[in-house]
Amino acid sequence: MQSLIISPETVADATAAADPTGASAPGIDMPGVATPEAHAPVAARSFMFEMPLFRPGVEVQQNGRTETVSHVILRRREMMVYLVGQEEPVRPDRLRLQPSRFTTVRRTEGLNWFL
Repeated sequence: MQSLIISPETVADATAAADPTGASAPGIDMPGVATPEAHAPVAARSFMFEMPLFRPGVEVQQNGRTETVSHVILRRREMMVYLVGQEEPVRPDRLRLQPSRFTTVRRTEGLNWFL
């Protein structure tokens, strides 16, 4: 599927081509396309975010006690955390863990294997 990117310059060129005087032509409608004067600039979206990362061996706080994560599973679209020495799973919202920082920016990595 192809995407169409319309920049403000493209809109200005299309409007100028439709009416050389610069006035808006009533017959041309460009829905979803805003000119730079119509809206305030949008702040750039951050590519960094934070969230707790539950994995085996991580220490978490449960009811003021320090516990260690045994393993994590997804059950019926919910994450369940199993702690060392406990039979029953614990929901992640009942545990406290310092969030880890992630990025959504793709980073190039060198090859570290040989043929």
